[in-house]
Amino acid sequence: MTIHAPRSLSALALAAAIIAAPLAASAAPGPQPEGMRAHQWAGHQDHQMRGRHGDRWLRGLDLSQDQQDQIFKIRHDQEQAVYDQKKVLKAAAGTLRDVGRADSFDAAKAKQAADALGQAQGQLALLRAQSMAQIRAVLTPEQRQKLAERHQRKDKGEAKTTKS
Repeated sequence: MTIHAPRSLSALALAAAIIAAPLAASAAPGPQPEGMRAHQWAGHQDHQMRGRHGDRWLRGLDLSQDQQDQIFKIRHDQEQAVYDQKKVLKAAAGTLRDVGRADSFDAAKAKQAADALGQAQGQLALLRAQSMAQIRAVLTPEQRQKLAERHQRKDKGEAKTTKS
């Protein structure tokens, strides 16, 4: 079987998706909305976890003031690393887009750009996972149990909607 270099932008997009899919899948619980670029999706995920609505997953856990202070510090300490990684992600996405728009397709550059994009997405996913683990460590066993029950209910709800 002979493997040919991609001859179209759709083939490039498919190749990039195949390369980046394992890392992107671990980066978020849900699919990336259509039309949203990788760096925008990463910002959206962080907004869900951290921003104005980002404390939803912690609501109802009756956090003490000390716990709230510790969680604030965890997020604050990681803020620069997240910001830097988002810049890397945005640059990698731009490079891959530029390679795809070029008059002549360079498979090696496309693979390098796709690898960089996947790596950046993976690093952001790792930062999120670290942050969430540190935050969970601040919670009491009862709070962690309540959170686990909430996740089980949510997972059952998602399973029902995907089976429909």
